[in-house]
Amino acid sequence: MGYIQEVPDSQEGTKLRRTLKKRHLLMMSLGGTIGTRLFIGIAEPLHSVGPLGTLLAYLIAGGIMMMTMMCLGELSCAFPHSGSFQHYALKFLPHPIWSYTIGWLYWLSWVFSLAADLTAAGLIAHQFIPHIPVYYFCLGILLLLTAVNLLSAKIFGECEYWFSAIKVFAIILFILVGLYLIFQMYSSTPWQPTLKTADGWFPHGQWSIFICMTIVVYSFQGVELVGNAAGETESPQTVLPKVIKGIGIRIILFYVLAISILALVYPYDHPILGVSPFVWVFERAGLPNAGTFMTIVILSAALSAANSAIYASSRMLWSMAKDGFAPKMFARVNTQGVPARGILFTAAIALVSLLTKYISAQTLYLYLISSTGQVGCLAWMVIAWCQYQFRMQVKAGRYSAESIKYKSPFFPWIAWISIILNAAVIIGTWCSPQGISMLIAEGGLLVAILASYRWMNRQDGESLEAGRIYRPAKK
Repeated sequence: MGYIQEVPDSQEGTKLRRTLKKRHLLMMSLGGTIGTRLFIGIAEPLHSVGPLGTLLAYLIAGGIMMMTMMCLGELSCAFPHSGSFQHYALKFLPHPIWSYTIGWLYWLSWVFSLAADLTAAGLIAHQFIPHIPVYYFCLGILLLLTAVNLLSAKIFGECEYWFSAIKVFAIILFILVGLYLIFQMYSSTPWQPTLKTADGWFPHGQWSIFICMTIVVYSFQGVELVGNAAGETESPQTVLPKVIKGIGIRIILFYVLAISILALVYPYDHPILGVSPFVWVFERAGLPNAGTFMTIVILSAALSAANSAIYASSRMLWSMAKDGFAPKMFARVNTQGVPARGILFTAAIALVSLLTKYISAQTLYLYLISSTGQVGCLAWMVIAWCQYQFRMQVKAGRYSAESIKYKSPFFPWIAWISIILNAAVIIGTWCSPQGISMLIAEGGLLVAILASYRWMNRQDGESLEAGRIYRPAKK
């Protein structure tokens, strides 16, 4: 069917190299949950649902992420592949249209996220050198990160390692400073720590928690990148279980503790001025140059997100080309073992960030984010669904029990709860002020992708049944 032709794994020049190490994957899994949305976006849920509601929202989102990662860990250990859940959807879901749709939706979401992250990084860099336009910074950062990804997966992993290290250091410093501030406030004033506001535990009602869940869940999205990286990691069956088991501890340490401190000391009715609440806490504690420090941290978070976006989108394009859902030229890799054509194509599409020359950078950033907000939840649903189908096929004898290298607990409850909660988040955010714009933007993308699938089917009257070649024969 036209260019839709499955590329065999044995074909020379299409194999990615396993150059990522354990420490890269460990830090990527940690850095993937610490982004600009935590440092800046946390102000919105604090204001809209109050301290207790914010803490509960992050606990729920963290729980959803943990369950999703358990499902992904089982799949990635059994079938390490850089296409991750897109490839698993082709193996385990009933029709290839699922794999085609989620693959292209996820790729587009990462490309738009890349443009948004470039815009955010350009805005931050512009604060340091105001006489250079934002779009020049966007172009320079894009060229730099593209070069990093073209060199090797190992170089990408090394950059992510240090970007994540900066973010982790900032969180640890915030926790220490926050504990000091709480002790100081408690010992010098009659202040008593509480999560209750003057308007009650939930100032805008209990259901407001689910309305703000897109912002909260979006803070965790990107951690599924570990599944893509598994295909380029040395001994993934050994490393991934350790990564998955450590995620729960990191959630408690870096999110729940940090947000609990923020919820206690930061006034929930503080107006949202685009300034990170972390800066407010640092300045309240008397930390010198707190604004500059957090600006550097947020810049590193934006660079890390953009770097990850190039990696994830190029690997997704490579996987779809291998599975016959994209031009097969994207399945080729360069001498360094990276999909150079996919990286360059993704970077070319991300040049939409240069539109900041003509429209407000803030407006462009918000539009790009609104067009991708729900795709991550949909991807998490697909991961859980694929894990359920995989385990059912093991039970039916289509795969051996030995193929399960890491076993997700509490089957099938983890998978079904993850699917239900992710669906609830998607539906709940349609009730938010930005819900309609998200629905329209993503609905438009979905219609375009389904139309392209139908158009390719009509090219020669055949159906895209590439996925069936991966299915084991019934015993």
